[in-house]
Amino acid sequence: MAFRDIIGQERAIRALKKIVDREEVPHAFLFSGLPGIGKKTVAFNFAKVINCLNRIDNDCCEGCSACTRANTGNYPDLLLIETSEQFIGIDAIRSIEEELNFPPLEGRKRITIIDDAQKMTDEAANALLKTLEEPPSNNLIILICPEPAMLLPTVVSRTCHLRFQPLTERAVKDILVSRQFLDDKNAELIARVSSGSVDRALSYLESQYINRRELVKKRILEIFTCDINRLFEIAKEWGSEADFLLDDIDLLKMWWRDLIVYNLSSNREVVLDVETTGMLKEHLGKTSYVSLMKNYRLFDTIYNDLMRRINRQMAMERLVLGLRESINEKDSRSTL
Repeated sequence: MAFRDIIGQERAIRALKKIVDREEVPHAFLFSGLPGIGKKTVAFNFAKVINCLNRIDNDCCEGCSACTRANTGNYPDLLLIETSEQFIGIDAIRSIEEELNFPPLEGRKRITIIDDAQKMTDEAANALLKTLEEPPSNNLIILICPEPAMLLPTVVSRTCHLRFQPLTERAVKDILVSRQFLDDKNAELIARVSSGSVDRALSYLESQYINRRELVKKRILEIFTCDINRLFEIAKEWGSEADFLLDDIDLLKMWWRDLIVYNLSSNREVVLDVETTGMLKEHLGKTSYVSLMKNYRLFDTIYNDLMRRINRQMAMERLVLGLRESINEKDSRSTL
């Protein structure tokens, strides 16, 4: 993969290509922004561009020995520090400093990428600070974290900060489709609720978002029309699905959020799930803002109760009864 293959982050890539063109690469960068929007991918490809032997329009060629070995993790002048642990300790930073004492083995620069740099302990961050204050020549350090405030101010002040924006819905959709995760329709749905983050979109896939969405919609429609005995059967069935309850409540909160903002603005552009919102509007009729907020607060309460591990069936009984009550609460003053 090269810059030209990355979907999204065009502004950040243009800025980095200008830096390469002018040969004004600083000693340290901070890439900040939401998780899952391409910061590490851009950092990795920026490192490849710097040491590429046959650059094409300030992009890497993907064919030279530097590029091919970087892609397989065998390029000596590209170091990636990442961890699934809670902290990045001082030993990891000291290992970097040992490398930085020597000139690059092959490339123009040695590039060290520290992902989730906010995980550095204070001891580790202060050790890195000494390196940033007296940077060795021909070295570039790229720190990646969600927000600059999560790092020591003294560390941030010694970097060139590049803020990454959330991806557009179109970019997230194109990534999901290009990687063959989803078809166009479902990719568009996931993209709308992902807040511009591919990581978040993939987490929805892992949580069986598409299937659960359809099941929850089906249950809501049944709640609106079934008899009282079936209502409590639904609560029992739902309460038995412990692994999905919190995600299902999040779905309900999103849908009622859509109803509330549409009620206030009549603007479809602010609606995340247009299809479901239309279905709910059809069945709820002219429901008041007060009634919608009552349900939204109920979802919040039940979510918190489930987090405290109270009886799941009782919690879902309260939910289905609250939803059933809302079907009878009409208000002609509403614009729904």
